Amino acid sequence: MTIEYLTDHLEVVPTLAQWQHAEWGHIRSDDTVEKRATRLRSWSHRDRIPLTVVALEAGDVLGSASLITHDMETRMELTPWLAGVFVGEQYRRRGVGAQLVRRIMAEAGELKVPLLYLYTVHSEQFYAALGWTLLERTSYRDHKVVIMTYKP
Repeated sequence: MTIEYLTDHLEVVPTLAQWQHAEWGHIRSDDTVEKRATRLRSWSHRDRIPLTVVALEAGDVLGSASLITHDMETRMELTPWLAGVFVGEQYRRRGVGAQLVRRIMAEAGELKVPLLYLYTVHSEQFYAALGWTLLERTSYRDHKVVIMTYKP
């Protein structure tokens, strides 16, 4: 498995957009697969925010993660964010998600990000095991979430 920049593999955008919409479409009721695909394409830099990395193996996309400026409209003072961490169901429990997160953490360090944020509905323990710390528990778009931080 390799972790590479999405900009070098734009052909996987339709798959990623479908996966993400199926997972999180209910959180953003005005979102569509097409809007997600457009967003992913716009997050495909390699040397600045926003950027997205993808996990690939034998020509298949396994998952992705992004480093973006903002991920919560209610917390615009917090930036940047780890977002869109997703691994296809058939590829889970192999460490792919952790490798994607670590890569974004490293990218943030390379870009001299002083503090990185994320929010999650149910993966607090996963991120804590990777070195993230709890900032706060709050509500966002009618869901209880935790906001976590990481200092690269």
